[in-house]
Amino acid sequence: MAQLGLGIIGTGRIARSHLRSLAQSTEGKAVAVFDVIPERATQTAADFGLPYVARTLEDLLERRDVDAVIVCTPPTAHMAPTLTALDAGKHVLCEKPFALDPTEAERMVQAAERNQRYLAVCSARDRVGVGARVAHQLASSGALGKVYHVRSSTFRVRGRPGIDMFQDATWFIDKSKAGGGALIDIGVYRIDVMLWLLGNPRVTSVLCSTFQGIGKPAEPPLVQTVEDHAVVMFTCDNGSSGVLEISWASNMNGANQTIVLGTEAGLRFDPLTKITAGPNRLPIEERLIARPDNDHSDFGDVTIQFVRAILADQQPQTPARDALEVARVIDAAYRSAATGQAVTLPSSSGH
Repeated sequence: MAQLGLGIIGTGRIARSHLRSLAQSTEGKAVAVFDVIPERATQTAADFGLPYVARTLEDLLERRDVDAVIVCTPPTAHMAPTLTALDAGKHVLCEKPFALDPTEAERMVQAAERNQRYLAVCSARDRVGVGARVAHQLASSGALGKVYHVRSSTFRVRGRPGIDMFQDATWFIDKSKAGGGALIDIGVYRIDVMLWLLGNPRVTSVLCSTFQGIGKPAEPPLVQTVEDHAVVMFTCDNGSSGVLEISWASNMNGANQTIVLGTEAGLRFDPLTKITAGPNRLPIEERLIARPDNDHSDFGDVTIQFVRAILADQQPQTPARDALEVARVIDAAYRSAATGQAVTLPSSSGH
């Protein structure tokens, strides 16, 4: 059985998540790691029994047993190693957010296409659950009629990275390093799956509002410069629309929900339920799957999906072109929040 050799670039917390997935896989194997902090790379290699700690990025990319890489660096450092790896002929899985600037995301997409290599992005992590996959099959097959609207709401009670959790990762609350807060950190997942369910249209307008100031402030000298909460409304070139509510910190529980509206039927997640209009205008509800919506045990997570796609010489389920559209939406959302005005995006499509 063919096995994909992977190099890990950056060995922080998220790299360990990918390595845990690979440790359970017979299809992919981590064969080398590199980090700008050599001690961290050495410790990670020891913890996971990895055979090689690269001295430099070029050292890792020169290895013939490295077929693909996973870029696990902080957001501001995604583009350089991704471009270098693609130019070296490696396939790439890049962590989210894809880029803080859509022009950087565009450069990475173009590099992948120029080098005829696959580039996938972890902003599509929410696609792997059985609920999302069944919903996408229904939406794309026409079983829901024309899908015209998606709404997603996610509220954490207190979950600010660098303050309430992951206290060692204080860069999350620094806009210059993270690009933003709840929206760019966890909103990327929801925007990706929302656009996926709508058929990956081109977004044409974005209106956003953000709020910061929930919970105990960061301990000095740390200063939080990113939002706790964001609301985004967008419209698309196929006539569809979406509304996202996303919060790192809130005083709410039990209100997380995603709904999909089609002209023939609708979907409500957790548990995935199909809703149609019955006799006398009464709704008919049909639960579609017995397992939890986020169960991906029969399918693999974002790491394993990337490995399987590369081995099959197929476009990964998390393509960079889709991640580029998410980057454009988030960039427009922050520009809208800064001005209080909707942002209109070019209608020409890069898909």
